[in-house]
Amino acid sequence: MAELLALAPGEVHVWMTSPEPLQDPAQLAGYAAWMNPEEAARQARFLFERHRHQFLVARALVRSTLSRYAAIDPRDWRFVNNQWGRPDIDPTHGLGDLRFNLSHTDGLIAVALARGELGVDVEDTWRRSHTDQIAEHFFAPSEVAALRALAPDQQHGRFFTLWTLKEAYIKARGMGLAISLHAFAYALDDAAIGLTIDPSLGDDASGWQLFLHAPTERHKLALAVRDPRGTPAQL
Repeated sequence: MAELLALAPGEVHVWMTSPEPLQDPAQLAGYAAWMNPEEAARQARFLFERHRHQFLVARALVRSTLSRYAAIDPRDWRFVNNQWGRPDIDPTHGLGDLRFNLSHTDGLIAVALARGELGVDVEDTWRRSHTDQIAEHFFAPSEVAALRALAPDQQHGRFFTLWTLKEAYIKARGMGLAISLHAFAYALDDAAIGLTIDPSLGDDASGWQLFLHAPTERHKLALAVRDPRGTPAQL
């Protein structure tokens, strides 16, 4: 058995894979055998095969990655959902403050691990979407204004940067769209990512550490991390 990996306070480990190349029937059957009945039922509800495949590989990545940090077989992991539906490791595993967060899109799946609050989001910037309409509907007014101030050829990339950051934050809070996307805003420049949070959310922006990454030419990845000890995050 391979030696288990350590995850120190303040460290954030991100594991990624591309689901499309994984097509070996025996391998996929093995992944399917890891899923519990609830996961299998969720997979079956997807209308399109590529989404069922993406879901399968995502769940396999979560389970196999967690088994690098704890002596638990991938098929034996148990999960619990909070009231907003975010999955966490079942406390009966006795792993303390170990947390994970998962995100997937066409061409990329990412799972992040840390000992504290964290959210990860990946987006495919090549997908077709009405970014201008989405920004007007979901972004804070200051974000929309900053987006519109850019040259037209820069707006598409900035939209996805903001979208991944916003998704990462709400996922880290564990409340999903119960948090209004208008109630917090990012200000971006070459040196830093600024975050302001409306008092209605009952949160302090100063504790959050934010990261952006471009794992491929078509994908953007964002992380929002808050360590209860205030440890600077190392990605």
